[in-house]
Amino acid sequence: MINFRYHLVSLTAVFLALTVGLILGTAALNGPAMEALETTSQTLRDSNEQLRANVQELEEQLGEEQEFAAEIAPAYLAGKLTGRNILVVALPGADSSVDGAVEMLGYAGATVSGRISVLDDFFDPANADQLVDLIDTTTPATVTTPVTYDGVQAMSYVLAAVTTGKAAGTAVEIAPGDITTVTTALTDLSMLTVETPPTGAADGVLVLAGPGATDSDAEARNTGMVTLTNEFSVDSPTVYGAITSTGDGNPIATIRADDAGTVATVDNVSFTQGQIAAVAALADIINTGTVDHLGIGEGASGLLPDAA
Repeated sequence: MINFRYHLVSLTAVFLALTVGLILGTAALNGPAMEALETTSQTLRDSNEQLRANVQELEEQLGEEQEFAAEIAPAYLAGKLTGRNILVVALPGADSSVDGAVEMLGYAGATVSGRISVLDDFFDPANADQLVDLIDTTTPATVTTPVTYDGVQAMSYVLAAVTTGKAAGTAVEIAPGDITTVTTALTDLSMLTVETPPTGAADGVLVLAGPGATDSDAEARNTGMVTLTNEFSVDSPTVYGAITSTGDGNPIATIRADDAGTVATVDNVSFTQGQIAAVAALADIINTGTVDHLGIGEGASGLLPDAA
């Protein structure tokens, strides 16, 4: 007679059989499985060690290349910008490349006619109205601003005018007080810092930037960086040097696509080679009107300008 006790004994027998099967199966496979796992682990360890060695070798090679570049910079750049006044404009993220680029300008014989840093808040869309309001109180009497509701464009126009001595490409009279009025107003709003006060005259402009914005307002901020660069380029030959050309909406990629004929670019200015290239490109555009696009990213023609 089949009863509950019978079912209980049957189920117990089934589970006992499964348990025995698992034990036997594990014992049978344990040796080969463990050996395979150990082999795979050792292979991965060996691969990681090789990759570390490769990275170290590449870093050493890069270091040697940068040392070589630093050694030849004085001779390579000598005389390329003698007697030229150069305005240096740093954008967010450019900190690591500015001092090196200024050093290269010295090798080329240039005089830094001003060094300013345009800060994040200048490009913040939330501050656009503040920039528009500044136009009425800071624009010199000799400068007529364009009709626009774009605060970054309007203020970039004024900033470019007072630091280069030109507006829309035409020479204008700029007094020292005009420069102070604009730079102080922007400094008070945490939009600008002045490392070397601009003289109001510039034969060329070197704009140095980081990788571009990546936050929720990245599109507006990156567009603003391109706009500012273009406003300076109308007044003086301009190079835009960034630490990379990668990333969605990167300003240097936009400039190469839309303004390749007016703004020269360099995409690796975090390295000594890129800083040399930026100064060489600036010399090219000032002296011959040649607009170079240099570096290692998409759209670059080479590391340095072609020999004349």
